[in-house]
Amino acid sequence: MPITAANDSSNSPSPSPQPANPIPSSPGPRANAFTTLYHSALQSTLNAISYESFASCFPLISAQAPQALRAMWQGMRDGLEAFAVSEFELIMQERDVVSRLNALESIIADANRRRDEHLASGETSEKQVPTPPHKLLPEPLVKAHLTPLYLSQQSQLNAKLQTVQSLNAGLMAEIHKQRDEIASLLAQTEMLISDVEGASQVMSNVQKLGNVTRNAETILNQN
Repeated sequence: MPITAANDSSNSPSPSPQPANPIPSSPGPRANAFTTLYHSALQSTLNAISYESFASCFPLISAQAPQALRAMWQGMRDGLEAFAVSEFELIMQERDVVSRLNALESIIADANRRRDEHLASGETSEKQVPTPPHKLLPEPLVKAHLTPLYLSQQSQLNAKLQTVQSLNAGLMAEIHKQRDEIASLLAQTEMLISDVEGASQVMSNVQKLGNVTRNAETILNQN
């Protein structure tokens, strides 16, 4: 059975993504700028070590053998420069700085290409572009920064409030218990006072009855 073009188009695999661009081994613009910056800084440092300042440290030799002193200064300066350059190149090799900077170049170039293609396709809109922070209103910015802090503080305050409420409930229960005990003690005290008053009344009646009895006996004895 012949295969139609439609079937070919429907069954054809999706296009594979473009392979990544190979990273060049030669220094790129950023690697060259980095090397140039280092050499410029090194030359500025070496130029600060002038022969005049060096000769001022050896006034006797500079007066008696200036050529030898200048040769020694030049040799020291050249040796320092050679040592700094060799160490810089060694570090560049050990850290693979050139390849990393070239990879950064490729990433930036790819990002710029994707941005240009995206802009050229007309897919961008105002809704897709986020609002820059400097164009936001102050209130949303303040809320965005302070809301997490407020929520954290509120949760801590709620926990402390619950603890205080629990302690207060325990204290109130203890106070009610003590009030009940005081009321019970007062009731018992009132009962004791009532019994004492009753006993006192009985004793008073007994004393009156004794007085009457004694008076009666006295009258009977007189008769």
